[in-house]
Amino acid sequence: MLRTLFKTICCVLLILPAMAQAQTDFVKTAIDETKRQYAPDSRTAIFAVEGELLNNSLCVLKGRCNNRLAVEALLHRLDSAGIACVDGIKMLPDKNLGSLTRGLVTVCCASLRGGPRHAAEMMTQAIMGTPLLVLERDKAWLLVQTPDHYISWVPANSVTLQDEAGWKAWRESARYVYTGYQGFVYDAPDRNAGIVSDIVAGAILQADGKARKGFVPVRFPDGRKGFLKSDECCDLAQWAARPLDMKVVVRTARQMMGSTYLWGGTSVKGADCSGFVKTAYFCSGVILSRDASQQALTGDIIPADQWQSCQTGDLLFFGDERGRVDHVALYLNDGEYIHCSGQVKLNNLDPAAPDYRESNFVSISRMKTKIGTPGITAVKAHPWYFDQK
Repeated sequence: MLRTLFKTICCVLLILPAMAQAQTDFVKTAIDETKRQYAPDSRTAIFAVEGELLNNSLCVLKGRCNNRLAVEALLHRLDSAGIACVDGIKMLPDKNLGSLTRGLVTVCCASLRGGPRHAAEMMTQAIMGTPLLVLERDKAWLLVQTPDHYISWVPANSVTLQDEAGWKAWRESARYVYTGYQGFVYDAPDRNAGIVSDIVAGAILQADGKARKGFVPVRFPDGRKGFLKSDECCDLAQWAARPLDMKVVVRTARQMMGSTYLWGGTSVKGADCSGFVKTAYFCSGVILSRDASQQALTGDIIPADQWQSCQTGDLLFFGDERGRVDHVALYLNDGEYIHCSGQVKLNNLDPAAPDYRESNFVSISRMKTKIGTPGITAVKAHPWYFDQK
């Protein structure tokens, strides 16, 4: 009898670790599959979750997430499997932010980075007046999400924080969009006046009174005031209501000819390849996804061997032999395209052309037919810019 009891105890001791390992594996699989479903792209969603099994039975979930539905789906899955859980996941926006979970960029071109430090890789930019969702704070840095859903860190002094009331007031206010290329906000309605700030194409400032002497008075998100030249700006609502105009897209792109490549740049001051086409489209009121690999998933996809059917404004994607996209260009006409590679320049898809650039051409995407779909959003339809009544 003692021998039987001994064998039973040994079996239990062997089974318990195996059961614990099986539960650990199930939890890991559940987390991985939930992430693939709700946060497949870490550039636009946060699901940094892990589970720790305590006493071979209780699962403690830890980490950060900005999607409550993803957490609820994970908890339901674990509960259905009979795994008891403690939800220790930090939801973003962080509750420590209080009501200040919105922001407006108040400098000409804010640099957004991969971590809360100036030495971190620059991921993207946000120009003056860009609305942001604030997710978290780390001392002098804010983790934010831009209107194209890109997530990165920005210096807190580049942003003015807003509560929901301030956010609503901004969306309903009269605003101007800067339609020049690069210019200045002056401290008086005079071209020889002092400078309040520089400004770039697509920047947005609130109206602050009636136009006079060829200038319009404007107000920055941080309260500063100044004057914009009347012929270099447009009422934001009127500008956003215009249909997509490929002439404007191409004009912006050509204005950037010769400008230097800037990793993470998305302004006329400097841009990378995807930031370049993104800037060209934004100046005609359309928000594209941030990176080339994301842009390649949107629009009407056309095989690369059909390039002769390209239309002005189509995006051309280049990559490796496996089709992985790492470069994007803007098609002009007659095989010619404009892109930012070292600098903004022209090349041709036709091998017979003198400016032919040999590369691995992957695919074509036509954006103008898909405005309103994920990754191609009109400013006028974006709830961060206007109340959608």
